Amino acid sequence: MTPPQTPLVVVLGASGGLGASTWSAALARRLSLHLGECVLVDADLRGGGLDMTCGIEHVPGLRWPDLARLRGTTSCERLVAALPTGEVPVLSAGGRGGAVVESVVADVLDSLRGIVPVVLDVPARGGVGPGLWADASAVHVVAGVSARQLADVGVVLSELEGSGVGLVTRSDGALPPDFDEVLEELGPPHLAHVRTDQRVRRDGECGEWPGARGPLRDSADRVALDLVEFLAEGVA
Repeated sequence: MTPPQTPLVVVLGASGGLGASTWSAALARRLSLHLGECVLVDADLRGGGLDMTCGIEHVPGLRWPDLARLRGTTSCERLVAALPTGEVPVLSAGGRGGAVVESVVADVLDSLRGIVPVVLDVPARGGVGPGLWADASAVHVVAGVSARQLADVGVVLSELEGSGVGLVTRSDGALPPDFDEVLEELGPPHLAHVRTDQRVRRDGECGEWPGARGPLRDSADRVALDLVEFLAEGVA
């Protein structure tokens, strides 16, 4: 069997404050364990704090502003080796922001794709445009369950095209008994439901990587395994 093509997984928060970056980090860690490596990329170029989410803001390495003058593709191996690393290498703005244009992001993604698995964390508002990840292996839309949040999900889904879109729901408790009807109306498959877990917040305050244990890890692991199996079937 030919090894599966390295995936690009895009994680979109349909609304703010749903923990999409936490899901991105947990998923990247599980994909790294199953595929041998993975790079976590923050699509918030304005100073997003994905390295803080992962507890590696103090780790030296390249951030987006350091790559602002990049033109064309570069060595994947050298790029990955220069990134700050926790459980996986992370490319973020490091809280600095800066004049990083989308062509630089495109060149970075082109340098990584096909060589190393990538999880791209796209913020609910702003970030890079969908043209940069139109052919992603999978798109995970992190969705809340309130009426307003579901309206946000509808807007996001209306702007997405192609296959590979799935929903990761997020709330403080279990899904309502009749939520299957809502999921059917929305359309994309339901990948996982993530309940609020105070241990995740406590672990983050201690500088630990999200999803190192508990239900978040288990959900991310199931989704990662499903993706690995899907990619393997596609090239079998």
